[in-house]
Amino acid sequence: MARVPAFLFRSRFRVHGDSMRPTLLHGDLLHIIPPCWTPAGYPRGSVVVVMSPAQDGAFWVKRVVGLPGEFVTIQGAGGVLIDDSPLPEPYLSHPYHPAEDTPPWLCDGDEYFLMGDNRSDSDDSRRYGPVSSHRIIGRVWLRWPLRRPARSQEPIQ
Repeated sequence: MARVPAFLFRSRFRVHGDSMRPTLLHGDLLHIIPPCWTPAGYPRGSVVVVMSPAQDGAFWVKRVVGLPGEFVTIQGAGGVLIDDSPLPEPYLSHPYHPAEDTPPWLCDGDEYFLMGDNRSDSDDSRRYGPVSSHRIIGRVWLRWPLRRPARSQEPIQ
């Protein structure tokens, strides 16, 4: 019997909930690229599967907003700021304007600031802080059903 690479068994995840709406919908099946295939890290805008920082055994699907070494600030008037510059977010269905400002979060050398696209219904780095890269299971490469195909070098939109 032929041996199948172990990463194939962890390369499929199903979306639960609406935190990535409208990009991903509840029930979508995701195929991911494992971290060993992304040695340079995860570019801003990538969608990743991550072990929940809540330590509840769940897996979350979130978008990379802040990169290692960056300050991320959430401002009511300006949305998300990266090192004091506004972050363009074309993947959001409407502009994000939170109710209150937050102090800046610093993403250390191996941390990413992750947020859901549906900001009003997403537990993410705004609550738990930046996520260490060792908690990231992989980058989303493809979703099923194929409403809008995405490839490994493109953010899912």
